[in-house]
Amino acid sequence: MPSVSLRLTDDQVSWLDAQTRQFRNRSDVVRDLIDSQMGNLDRPTTLGTASTEGEKPLPSNTLISKESFISNNNLIGGSKGETEKDAFAKKTLGDELIPNDLLDCDQLLREFWSVKKGVRSERVFHRVINKLREWTPAVRRSALEAAANAGWPDIYEPRQAGGRQQQQGTDWDALEKSLPKF
Repeated sequence: MPSVSLRLTDDQVSWLDAQTRQFRNRSDVVRDLIDSQMGNLDRPTTLGTASTEGEKPLPSNTLISKESFISNNNLIGGSKGETEKDAFAKKTLGDELIPNDLLDCDQLLREFWSVKKGVRSERVFHRVINKLREWTPAVRRSALEAAANAGWPDIYEPRQAGGRQQQQGTDWDALEKSLPKF
């Protein structure tokens, strides 16, 4: 199922939290709201059209100075009072942890993080991210696939095609001809 990240005001987050209860988290509430409104739409133009900048202008009374970032994955497997460091220790990576410049390999990164051996920490995560940023998208995918399949504790740059140079057999006849005769 695709995931979506939202930016909400503090008032919106407070209202959303008031709607949650055991076995019904924030993402369930948002899905229910969308489902309930989908039946009310008679045609796509009911939603309105976007401005030329690609975003609909906000009403003048909307406060946008304070925003709280939430995600589908924030409440999975934990309590509402988790710290940011706890997010790196989990096997699942939240949407907010994946950098925008690495969205091309976010699923592979999530898979690698869930099966990796060793420590899961903020420092380890940033080391992995910095390595990925140095490589091309094709090398990133290859390195993440290899690391996830093997369960390695880190990612390593894949070897070039051909790998090590194979030792060639010794041509004894040519060697014998090149030696002086006694």
